[in-house]
Amino acid sequence: MAGSTWASLALAVLVACGDPSNADDVDAGIDVHPDAPPGCDRPNLDASWLRLLLIDSVGHIAQAPRYLPTERTAARTYLSSELSSMGWTPERQLYPNGENVFAKIPATMGSGKTIVVGAHFDTVSGSPGANDNASGVAVVLAVARYLKDTTCRTSPVIVVFFDQEELGLFGSRAHAMSLSTADVLAVHTIDQVAWDSDGDKYVELELPTPALETEWKAAATVVGVTAVTTTSSGTDHKSYRDRGFAAVGLTEEYVGGDTSPFRHTPNDTSESISPYIDYLVLAAKLTGHVILEEVSP
Repeated sequence: MAGSTWASLALAVLVACGDPSNADDVDAGIDVHPDAPPGCDRPNLDASWLRLLLIDSVGHIAQAPRYLPTERTAARTYLSSELSSMGWTPERQLYPNGENVFAKIPATMGSGKTIVVGAHFDTVSGSPGANDNASGVAVVLAVARYLKDTTCRTSPVIVVFFDQEELGLFGSRAHAMSLSTADVLAVHTIDQVAWDSDGDKYVELELPTPALETEWKAAATVVGVTAVTTTSSGTDHKSYRDRGFAAVGLTEEYVGGDTSPFRHTPNDTSESISPYIDYLVLAAKLTGHVILEEVSP
């Protein structure tokens, strides 16, 4: 785990909340949401495991760059292991020169259309990519964990980790081509959500459809962040939009100017984003709320 401050954060949360790898601690931390329908469990957004999952995931993923084939292979192994530990079956999608990791989380009731939530796991050469994009990967892992504790799911969800975003959106384009617009309700992609140097709790919604903008802004009110809409199109949501899917990207204030100055550098480390762990938690809660609302009866 890169950075003594980041490691100290993980230790502090571990002492306070217990180890989420311990089954008893996990079960004790479900903390079912009071608004869940009768007979349905829905986890509270402030689940006891959330902060440590985010810290641990970013710390592990951002130990090294994920540019060379061997580096990306190691990341895929870790992501597959994390999905397996939650009870989901990891799968791989091979395409020329790359390989995505994903899991299909089935509906437990109803026959709603599929929801996709994803983030790219690769980096540029030489950058450990804590913010770009271990932060987004950690949020998607948190969504997968929320869904584990959501017993009534009316739609299937695909959680996906894209390869080769930095080289030209190759992984997300391959994944978009594997789906039919007729079968998909919405696509949500997460990229760079761990920097908030002015502390204003702003997030940006990149090119949402009107319906998705409404969803995300309603969730932002619940979570306590301010969501603004931009026309930024330089990341994975573009791959889906180009093929006709309803898609949106979530990021920090990339257009607004409060974004990491360490993007695509060796200094994009866990240590550099450690002051903003609370903001990363908010991003995970925001995304979790959107997805849980979409799958709830």
